[in-house]
Amino acid sequence: MDEPEVDNELIANKRVARLKNLLYLKQHSKDVINQILDLSDHYLNSNEQNEFGNLLKNQSIASLFFEPSTRTSASFQVAAKRLGAETIVIDENTSSATKGETVLDTIRNLEAMGVNAFVIRTGDINLFGPLIDEIGPHTHLISAGESSISHPTQGLLDLLTIRQEKRSFEDLKVVIMGDISHSRVARSLTEGLKIMGTGNITLVSPEEFKPDMTNFPNTQFKKDPSEGLRDADVIVTLRVQKERIESDENSLSLEEYSNEYQLSQDKLALSKSDAIVMHPGPMNRGIEISNEVADGEQSVILKQVENGVAVRMAVLSEILKQQNDK
Repeated sequence: MDEPEVDNELIANKRVARLKNLLYLKQHSKDVINQILDLSDHYLNSNEQNEFGNLLKNQSIASLFFEPSTRTSASFQVAAKRLGAETIVIDENTSSATKGETVLDTIRNLEAMGVNAFVIRTGDINLFGPLIDEIGPHTHLISAGESSISHPTQGLLDLLTIRQEKRSFEDLKVVIMGDISHSRVARSLTEGLKIMGTGNITLVSPEEFKPDMTNFPNTQFKKDPSEGLRDADVIVTLRVQKERIESDENSLSLEEYSNEYQLSQDKLALSKSDAIVMHPGPMNRGIEISNEVADGEQSVILKQVENGVAVRMAVLSEILKQQNDK
């Protein structure tokens, strides 16, 4: 399907409502999300990539990743570089946290060096709340993934991909299938879809991976993939997050899971003929998704990766350009 037309000049000159931090999509309005998606499209569609190179000139961004990451970490670094910002990369192996330093002390030391934006990935569900009250008034926090509860930039890039392919969020059936109970991607995408007006969100998983449904209000749960996938417009597959599963928490083997819940060509055929297939990565091919589907014509998985850079450019410029405007 053709992508929606974007008025690049209009978007470039439009002042997007400023964000202080980006932690949870549910904290933001439909208008704010649309403006971020519009700005992302502008970055994607511009023929003059060099025009962005000075937007965040002389800005320093600290990337603090306390869990492994490939796509999110790399795309934030690429996004910052395209905007002219410098990224200081501190991972779980090089952080002074290994010596006992708190995250707050790390941030305060980097603030003293002139860093005022922090992209943070954490497995701790109690990190961001206390930090918000303690950071400096001109410091910004961007979540790059918080335990199993939030991944806002992934949610935004998924929304952008759906909008590009389907033009509208209304009247869609979106199916999220896999290990939903441990998935921050599922939480953020569902929050975003609800804000954007998607009425039919169906979660498909075995009982072992069924989430607390109070975290997914007004969604349907289906244990049977054949029932859940029928007439889907969008299918988002999720990997089994073995790193978050306690050894005695799940009795379902990967072989059993794959036999029942792998998105194969046969299962994909239950959806609409123009359904798109998405995956946040990393993929475990042959478990939650077959090679045929992952590399097939209905897959937009690599487009999601491309969109991730544009979305993170939009988020960084939205939050940090105000520093240069002062």
